[in-house]
Amino acid sequence: MIDDNANVDQLIKQIVTKKPDLVEFRLDKLREARLLEEIGHKKSFPAIATDKSNRGPLMTLELLSQAALAGFELVDVELASSESTVRQLKSKGAEIILSFHDYSRTPSTRELMKVLNEERKAGGDICKIVTTANKAHDNLTILDFVEDEAANTRLVSFAMGTHGIPSRVLSPLFGAEFTFAAISHESGTADGQLSIDELRSAWQILGVQ
Repeated sequence: MIDDNANVDQLIKQIVTKKPDLVEFRLDKLREARLLEEIGHKKSFPAIATDKSNRGPLMTLELLSQAALAGFELVDVELASSESTVRQLKSKGAEIILSFHDYSRTPSTRELMKVLNEERKAGGDICKIVTTANKAHDNLTILDFVEDEAANTRLVSFAMGTHGIPSRVLSPLFGAEFTFAAISHESGTADGQLSIDELRSAWQILGVQ
C-alpha cells in the first residue's frame, strides 16, 4: 500500500532485495499521479496497479490510466467495471486483470466457471478469481479448478483466510499465472497472505524452488 508520502527510492530498494517476479502496487491511499510516474521511471520489474478505494469509478479509471501511461504493465479492475473502462485502460497499453472476490465462501466449481466465462467475455487478459476458504476442502475446489482451466486461460485463483493458505502456495504449481505474497510479514493486505520469504520457504520444502 503506497501513499503520497512514499519514498520511492527506498521502496524500490526494499522490493528489489526480495527479487519478485511481479509487484502489485495498491493505490488505495494515493491521491497524486506524480508518484506513479516516478515508480514507472525507476522500477526494474513488471508491476500491477490496483485501486480498491472508494474514490468512485471515474477517479479510479483516471488513476489507473495514469499508471498504465507511466509504464505499469498490468492494471487490476473489478469484474463489475464497465466495458468502456476495460477498453480505455487497454488503449493506454496495459494488460487487464479482471478480478472477482467472494469474501464469505468458496463457490462451487460450476459457479466459478460462470465467473470465469464472464471475465473472458469482458476482455480480461488475466482472469482473477479469489474466494474465501472456510474449510480445508475449499483448497481442493480451487486447485482442481485451476488445474482444469489454466491451460486455456491466464488464470489467478486462490482462497483467502487461514484455511486457504495451501491454495496460495500451490496454485502456481497447478498452472496459475502467479500468486500473491507480501514483501514483509507486517505488510500483508489480505487474510492468510504469506510473506515472500514464507512462500519461498514453503516452495523449498516442497522441492520446487
